[in-house]
Amino acid sequence: MLTKVPDVTGVLLNAKVEVEDGAIIVHSRGGAFGKPNLRNPDYRKALSLIVERLKQSDARDSVTGVWLDSRVALTWPEDQRRLLEASEFALPAGEIVTLIGQRAAAKGRTDGTFGHGNSTKRVKFRVLHASVDELQEIIGSPIDEHGRVPPSVQRRVTAQMVDNAIARLQLGEPHSFHDSTEYDVLLPTGERLPPKAVFGIALASVLGRPTKPTDFSAGWGQPSFSVIEDAGYPIVAKGEIVPQSDTDQDDERSWAEGDIRRVQHLRRERAPGLAKAKKRRFAELHGLLFCERCGVIPSKVLGPYGDACIEVHHEAVFVAKMDGATRTRLTDLKCLCANCHRIVHRERL
Repeated sequence: MLTKVPDVTGVLLNAKVEVEDGAIIVHSRGGAFGKPNLRNPDYRKALSLIVERLKQSDARDSVTGVWLDSRVALTWPEDQRRLLEASEFALPAGEIVTLIGQRAAAKGRTDGTFGHGNSTKRVKFRVLHASVDELQEIIGSPIDEHGRVPPSVQRRVTAQMVDNAIARLQLGEPHSFHDSTEYDVLLPTGERLPPKAVFGIALASVLGRPTKPTDFSAGWGQPSFSVIEDAGYPIVAKGEIVPQSDTDQDDERSWAEGDIRRVQHLRRERAPGLAKAKKRRFAELHGLLFCERCGVIPSKVLGPYGDACIEVHHEAVFVAKMDGATRTRLTDLKCLCANCHRIVHRERL
């Protein structure tokens, strides 16, 4: 699979690089000796970055060596093609790149096939048990030959990453994405954010670099939209008026006893994304969900589906003080079992 290598600023290098399961191949530089290099001008930069990033990765001990991989060299015995032993990968990155070049040139002069000792021929790094996706991520930016991040990598964005991206956007963090033109991410507060910006900032956590609008597509059927909605944030058409949820409407009527403000409170607690985000953050902090009032751990008492009994309660804002401008933070919420949640609301009547 052809890919691209970005430099430290995220700019894609003009070098032909290929990844396959267990290997990274840097194609020959191209161009006759002594003439302008027209095909792969950033060959050495890409080679240097690949070496540096492999050495910094968890796969550094899985590199079994580097081999010449040109059409002519593939006719030789494998030992004759070897440029670097696995043990030599412990050397500094700059020294590794120099050795690869020197040894390739020496082999070319000995064999007489490379002409003028050309050291810029196709080479292959073998990385034991590493998948295509893992190698793409290691070399700096998992992108295909069209400059887009593959769907399989986009789907590594977690709900937690989406939560964090939304929080950063709300704080006014600068980014490279424009305002949305067709769709918005609808937050529990009623606030709307551009889907591409939300997903782009979240995706940066996977890539380890800032993202650009050209890294992925947005729209229905794309991983960006499905990941955001799976995190609990609905995506709605621009300007669409979204009615309040009717979830458990009959229960709301009996529980609220006709108090409009209490209905507003209950709906705020059930706002899309808010409860899911709170439960995720709570479970990450404590390792499981439990009631903060009585201490019950439903998953232990009721089995694997017991967590469904944990509900999210708006603790910080009293119903009488709520208005349309009230902003809800996760720290304003508590995780309560269904019984304690109803008791707390009765206590506030």
